[in-house]
Amino acid sequence: MTRLIDWFKARTVPQVARLLSLTAALLVLVTLADPGITVDEPLDVRPGRNYVAALRTNGLKFFTQQVSDRVYLDNKEHPPLGRWLLGIASTLGEPFEVLFLGGADPVGIYVVSGRIAPALVFAWLVGVVASEAGRKRGVAAAWAAGFSLIVMPRVFTHAHLGALDLFIAAFWSVALIKAERALTSAHPTRGMAIAAVFWSFALLTKIHAWLLPPIVLVRAISVLGPKRAFLPMLAWTIVGLTLFFIGWPWLWFDPIGRLATYLGTGVERTAIYVQYFGQVYRDRDVPWHFPWLHFIATVPVGLHYFGVVGSVRAIRQRDGAGLVLLGAVFAILAFFSTNVPVYDGERLYLLTFPLWAILAGRGFSEIWEKSNGKRSAKWTWCVILLLQGAPLIVMHPFGLSYYNICVGGLPGAERLGLELTYWSDSVDPRLLRKLAASAPTEAKACLAPTLAPSQGAITTGRDLIRKRIVLGDESEVTNSQYVVVYRRTAYWKPGWAEMFDNGTLISERSRFGVWLSRVIRLAKE
Repeated sequence: MTRLIDWFKARTVPQVARLLSLTAALLVLVTLADPGITVDEPLDVRPGRNYVAALRTNGLKFFTQQVSDRVYLDNKEHPPLGRWLLGIASTLGEPFEVLFLGGADPVGIYVVSGRIAPALVFAWLVGVVASEAGRKRGVAAAWAAGFSLIVMPRVFTHAHLGALDLFIAAFWSVALIKAERALTSAHPTRGMAIAAVFWSFALLTKIHAWLLPPIVLVRAISVLGPKRAFLPMLAWTIVGLTLFFIGWPWLWFDPIGRLATYLGTGVERTAIYVQYFGQVYRDRDVPWHFPWLHFIATVPVGLHYFGVVGSVRAIRQRDGAGLVLLGAVFAILAFFSTNVPVYDGERLYLLTFPLWAILAGRGFSEIWEKSNGKRSAKWTWCVILLLQGAPLIVMHPFGLSYYNICVGGLPGAERLGLELTYWSDSVDPRLLRKLAASAPTEAKACLAPTLAPSQGAITTGRDLIRKRIVLGDESEVTNSQYVVVYRRTAYWKPGWAEMFDNGTLISERSRFGVWLSRVIRLAKE
């Protein structure tokens, strides 16, 4: 045991970052197909594949207005970088998915292959988080921060999903870290010009990137003063916006009008409904404390303890880097406490979690150093840290349904009327295989609820296709023999609960006695 702890202590911070990054990549890649296909994944992977196909077909003509409008116009609600990454991963990974998952994707989107991109970006993010935590606090902080991010169940599950949320969490967090480092360097203007590259990645991924300038500006003024902050901020702004413009050809042909159209998509949009404490709200009407409760209740409590210790240390010692992280966490949660749309649990403010992991790493380091060489105390804290990974193991692959003991875990969340699952990830391959094994060939089956057209067909697995069964959307519930249902009850239609209760349970996926998805054979009169 002594040799083991000495080995961990003997690693340098860069070595720790690389080891944790590799570990994160392996853990996600070997479990990549475990969660079910979520609502947004086809909506993000399909455009990415179209980008790749259009570039192959058109070559340099891809950048003409005619081709650009055709490729980007119907998915302008998000900039293209995340979808490019998903499309490249999906295209390159397609042969491997065919080989390892038993045949071609029936709908030709290859979502599981697209998931390779967020898996690798997550691994990179883990390395950055470990490196940043260890930069001032040493190896113990690096180990603890990287490990903390890996074992946050909701973040780990997002790393499996071919959507944009993990990308924006990574690019936003890294952009903030790089800007803070640049502002405290010997050459802040040059450093900020380089840091702006990462801000441009965030700008090219999701609208959340526009929340970063006020935070960076406050930090720049606090470090350099108003006059000296001007040139670094100017360099950061010019480089970031220029790369954003270059990276999105759709903007080239009417920059002002199309930028206004893009920014308007965050305002003019269909309402999404949320269940919160037993009531169903529109996304703009959700109580202000929704993001705060979800942040508190969806991270293992031990990591919260270490994060609080790291935050208190930053405040007491006036550690600028730590205060920036803490301030950013509060700023993001405060922003989503206004009347902006809030939905899907932690998804919209996932970028707070990497920042909190850094503070948790620094908090663990503080406790470690105060153990005064007592090996028993250090071992105790190591065990406590490692135990924070237990929820990840027991909840997998349903990490998006994780709640900590602050609300009584998943059973407590059910009693309180919190959302138990929101993105159809609980309709996993194992559940669909049970349906394929139970249903007769060409049986009528559907998925409920469905939040996007053809969600049922896209969710249909290869085993069901071999039985010539294609899941219909929720409109087919009354005409189906079988229904695959998941517990996003805010979208359940009146009468569904009674219909499902009267049916015969074929299979279910659950955790801690709380069911998340089921296959039900409906009773027919």
